[in-house]
Amino acid sequence: MKKKQDQSVAFEICNKFRKTKKSLCIIVDNVRNAQLLKNEISFHIGDDSVEFFPENEILPYDHFSVPESITKRRFHILNKFNQRNIVITTVKNLFERYPPISHFKSFKNFEINQILSIKDLVAILETLNYSKKENVENINDYSLRGGIVDFYTPIYKHPLRIEVFDNKIESIRFFDVSTQSSIKRESKFSISTGSIISLNEGSIKLFKDQWRNYFNDYDERNNKIFQSINNGKHIEGEEIYLPFFFKEMSTFFDLFQDREFLRINDLDVSINEFYEQIISRFDEENIDHSRSLLMPDHAFVNINKIKKTVNNLKEIHIEDKYVELKKDFENVLSDIEKKEIDYEKVLLLTSQLSEYESILKKFAPLINEIDTFENIKEGINLMLSPIVRPLNLKDKTLIIHKEYFSKSNSKLMPQTINNQSKVNINFFKPEDLVVHENYGIGKYEGLEIISTNNTKNEYFKITYLNNESLYVPIRNINLLSKYHIKPHEKNYVYDSLSSNKWKSNKQKALLRARDHAAEILNVESKRSKSSSYQLNIPDKIFNEFNQDFPYELTPDQAIAIDAIRKDINLIKPMNRLLCGDVGFGKTEVAVRASYVSCYSQKQVVILTPSTVLSDQHYESFLKRFKNVPVNIKLLNRHTSSKNKNLIIDDFNNNKIDILIGTHSIFNKDINFKNTGLVIIDEEHKFGIRQKNIIKSNQENIHILYLSATPIPRTMNFIYAGLKDFSFLQTPPQNRLSIKSFLKVNSEQLFKEAINREISRGGQTFIIQNDISKIDKLSIYIKKILPDSRVRIAHGKLKKQDITDAMTQFNNGNIDILICTTIVEMGLDIPNANTILIIDSHKLGLSQLHQLRGRIGRSNRQGYCYLFIPTDELKNKSKNRLDSIIRHSKLGSGYFIAQEDLEIRGAGEILGDKQSGHINTVGLSLYLSMLKNSINLIKSKNEEMVIDTEVNFYDEAYISNEYLPSPIERLKIYKNLMDAETIEKITKIKHDLIDRCGKLPFEVLSLIQNAELNNKIKKIGITSINSNKKNTVLNLSKNIPRKNLNRIIEVIKENPTTHSITKQNKFVMDVNYFGTLNCVKAVEKYFKDKRNGHISIVSSIAGYRGLPNSSGYGPSKAALTNFAESIYFDFKKFNVRVSVVSPGFIKTPLTDKNEFDMPFLRSPEYAADKVYKGLVNSNSFEIHFPKQLTLTLKFLRILPYKIYLFLVDKLVKR
Repeated sequence: MKKKQDQSVAFEICNKFRKTKKSLCIIVDNVRNAQLLKNEISFHIGDDSVEFFPENEILPYDHFSVPESITKRRFHILNKFNQRNIVITTVKNLFERYPPISHFKSFKNFEINQILSIKDLVAILETLNYSKKENVENINDYSLRGGIVDFYTPIYKHPLRIEVFDNKIESIRFFDVSTQSSIKRESKFSISTGSIISLNEGSIKLFKDQWRNYFNDYDERNNKIFQSINNGKHIEGEEIYLPFFFKEMSTFFDLFQDREFLRINDLDVSINEFYEQIISRFDEENIDHSRSLLMPDHAFVNINKIKKTVNNLKEIHIEDKYVELKKDFENVLSDIEKKEIDYEKVLLLTSQLSEYESILKKFAPLINEIDTFENIKEGINLMLSPIVRPLNLKDKTLIIHKEYFSKSNSKLMPQTINNQSKVNINFFKPEDLVVHENYGIGKYEGLEIISTNNTKNEYFKITYLNNESLYVPIRNINLLSKYHIKPHEKNYVYDSLSSNKWKSNKQKALLRARDHAAEILNVESKRSKSSSYQLNIPDKIFNEFNQDFPYELTPDQAIAIDAIRKDINLIKPMNRLLCGDVGFGKTEVAVRASYVSCYSQKQVVILTPSTVLSDQHYESFLKRFKNVPVNIKLLNRHTSSKNKNLIIDDFNNNKIDILIGTHSIFNKDINFKNTGLVIIDEEHKFGIRQKNIIKSNQENIHILYLSATPIPRTMNFIYAGLKDFSFLQTPPQNRLSIKSFLKVNSEQLFKEAINREISRGGQTFIIQNDISKIDKLSIYIKKILPDSRVRIAHGKLKKQDITDAMTQFNNGNIDILICTTIVEMGLDIPNANTILIIDSHKLGLSQLHQLRGRIGRSNRQGYCYLFIPTDELKNKSKNRLDSIIRHSKLGSGYFIAQEDLEIRGAGEILGDKQSGHINTVGLSLYLSMLKNSINLIKSKNEEMVIDTEVNFYDEAYISNEYLPSPIERLKIYKNLMDAETIEKITKIKHDLIDRCGKLPFEVLSLIQNAELNNKIKKIGITSINSNKKNTVLNLSKNIPRKNLNRIIEVIKENPTTHSITKQNKFVMDVNYFGTLNCVKAVEKYFKDKRNGHISIVSSIAGYRGLPNSSGYGPSKAALTNFAESIYFDFKKFNVRVSVVSPGFIKTPLTDKNEFDMPFLRSPEYAADKVYKGLVNSNSFEIHFPKQLTLTLKFLRILPYKIYLFLVDKLVKR
């Protein structure tokens, strides 16, 4: 049968599926046709009824492993229990050997309230070869925290969180990898093996036995894969030995044996082509004796067996009801406009919202908007849809898709939800150099639990000169910072705890920081004193504009947009950096800020460092502003002189709302007087002089900088607090982290990397920044890959040649684009997912990161190769390349900028004046000093900012059992100390409960201390220290007057227990700790004797709050609570515990009270009641007089409103 270029095959498959009760499996020739077929079947019967079983996306005998996303998808498809559907596959998948179907199926099912201990669940996961990690991010990971086990099984879209209490499953939840927060509750779950290859004891033994039998003439000691597996470690490319891990293997037909198989067309050509690729790859790779290979017929299914099976399959029968379409989309639109259309029903399809809106506007109101094919009506219909081929039926129905005729591979790719986690902020790790503000630079050794005075807490251990050790309480985490010079780069001598050298160095750095602060403020003073235009927009109008955005904002985008709207609504000029990796949504944030400015009748200028990027922004803004009356123009080196002058005149006369351009905008003829907002994209590409031109032209302009990797000078201003900062850290929904490799130049690697990409229907960038070498490189690539389609692009070509090359590459008509860093910014080609960067050591860190960002923009695995001529590189070059390899996670741009700041060194960042001082105290501490100095100068306040501290000498920490990861505990401690509001602390608390289970008492104490610490920051108290004798509040010199007056009032009310010292210390002597120490002193005696009576004297003042009792009453409440607590502990040892709660007893203190005390009794009366209660009663509480105590106990249960009203009546007026 002739290959069909329409939907007729899909239409017939859908008809067959509706008639049969069996599931179907359709075999096609390649990935592109498989994806088209899936889109077309989904179009007719819905997404839930069709699956594409993906190819493994590696070459035969590849050095790489199958991407995790592919493994996960395959597991998911094979575990769709009892669901009738259609599976589409390709010829390549028929050659693969697979584990038995039992390996893919779920191991066991569990449900809520089922008996299952933590130990048993962990044992099951480890039996299935799950790996224990601090956080679950990938398939086959599990983590254990308290009573919670997280794990990622490939049969579900999200990882699972199982909470166990008392050996019973209490909760089953899915959670989000990026936030690590629970998102959905379930009643049951299943577990399957977490990987294709499990490295348990049995599988390793089987592998070794079968490997040795097969390669009996080879030395296993020279085989890297063998040695790695022998040591129980996975290694890239281990799949070449997949058959050795199983006693029996399956074919694709075995996995789907319960289905009816159908083929499309004659597949012999595709079968032969892939078999030739297997043989070719075997011949190329079989020369490496350290990587012995199985013969093709042993590594893959025999070609003759495949042909025999496939040729016996039924071919799809096509009914005689289709007509070949001889027109493209534009011809059909033209016929519709001319009313020459010869169809009763026409369905126009597009996958782009902007095209949808354009077509709708052109043919409204005669066009029908529909959402499914079943709703098609007579006349012209319009629908959003993934790319499908046309369908021309004899009954005069036509379905045609606009983007199909552009032949763009990139638009075929489905959008899938990404499970990549956010980048973790780097905390210091053991062996790192750290700086303690008071003691200097030492080596961080880790976290340790230490017990002092029978109280456990967690401490940071730091080693100083001569192995002196310092243990820093976790509450003082803000006194520590990372020292940004690595030990191996400098022969650094640690500070000494017994020397004054650190104190001297710190003082010198502090004085320099104050001078530096004055210099920075002098630079910014003119701008900061000016007034900007206030840009604002009603929420309703703003939201109407936002509805045109076809995607959902990430939480980070929403926060950034809100912050920018607040900034530009102020008189003070905005100076904000929006940092986010390529593709993280900076452009949409800029679009919305621009709309606010345009609505406020102020112009917007958008600066870009390259013509390519300015062109892309121009197209993006035109589409985004299509439905609003905004005039947008482009000004760059390709603008003719005539048009350039016209654009400048129009801008100066306020006829242009948004001007997008490159350095051409830095023109003395341009007047910025009505400019409300300047957006500088890729700010790291502009020099200080260029940015200052804008500032000097108009100091009242709001400025928004966009960058994935901010320059060090910008980082300096952020740290100093002079530039506001928004961070887009949430990955887009369809992105995977890019695998990055540092390699010495190799023809074999070149061929393998490019062939791998081409074989999965993708495209490749090759970066050669030396233009003189590009033509020679192009010839070389065509020689080693003669069938590939190659083009070149660089800045010295004509504009038309560059545009043509870019367009052809974007449309999928070119396999390989050889270019300079001209593509560093602006290109967005989802189908290009491999990049080879030649002479990568010559490029900067931010350049490398930007280039890597050109790939990985779809749901496919991206590969970045950094090629170097030799392993012998200079330190700085090697550090840059090591950094780019290490920071490969999504969202790493900001942290790459931080590392760039470290690599360049202090002198290059802040100037030689600062560098010496920075090196002695560390960059982090110096910048902290700088920020404090700036705040000091701004506020003219002579007191430095002092961190607050709360210390009750209680156990307040996170145990290793509750949260095993030291890094995670560090994050919690740091976040608690940095939390600006009680709400943020509450969120941390809820996240802990979600991730680790119920809070132990020591974690609860940690949270409560953090809440108290947060509160005292706002009332003029610098610290609270509570010991056995008293509680001391250190008062700030700048404590608000009203707070100080209240403290003085409390002292007057309680002169015997409260006082204030000359050192501004508010001291409260409370009787709780004395009682506590007495009980601890006799505890062992009573328990050993197993007899006795402990009576604690409290008061009715502890029942509820009473007037003039802010110190006395709470201490009595604490004593009553203490008595109740130890009652249970001592009861087991036959020791009686009671509490004495007397009413009002006449003493000199009671004569000073401001209200009449009811039932006032004498001391003699009280002594009699206490004696009788202790001797003649077994009651827990001895209280008197009963009329009063019973009344107060009744009052205790009353709502606050009623209680406060009644007590208030007793107070003297």
